Amino acid sequence: MDNDDIKIFTPETGAKPHAAELDTLAAQTEALRESGNLDAAKRLGRELAGIAAQSEELVALSQSFGLTPEREQQLHVLMVFSGQHALRAQLPRLLAEAAVTTMNNYLINRAKPFWDTISDGRAFTQYLLAAPMHSDPQAETVGGAFARMCGQDDNPDLSRLGATVFTAAAELVRARREGF
Repeated sequence: MDNDDIKIFTPETGAKPHAAELDTLAAQTEALRESGNLDAAKRLGRELAGIAAQSEELVALSQSFGLTPEREQQLHVLMVFSGQHALRAQLPRLLAEAAVTTMNNYLINRAKPFWDTISDGRAFTQYLLAAPMHSDPQAETVGGAFARMCGQDDNPDLSRLGATVFTAAAELVRARREGF
């Protein structure tokens, strides 16, 4: 190996944000704060986290499908993913990231054991592959990923359940965002 084969990464000078970009970002954040939209996005993040971690509806849904505790856990993980996906797909970037950060902080602070089970990222990776951010995901594809995470790729009921949860999260965000 000679020195021509060795590549050293050197960051480009243009890679750092310029002061003007930071000023614009700060001004946008302040405008969102003053309008109340930032607080509304954070409330939505907390609401979605509460649904994902402690929702009686999700528990009842999992019981109606006869899900084992492990599969019920996957349902809650799917709700976290679906909520975050909907936030990022439907809200402006600053509001979406504020809501997702609030959602994560809520889960870390109020549902740490649950957070620990989802923070390894295996399920999120499967859902991200099924629903990339810059495409129009099919709820059925996400539902199929849910069935796969439950170990039953060929179970149409689990696929429909996963698709329903994904769609419900998107509809909830759509309904709440009209308020800001």
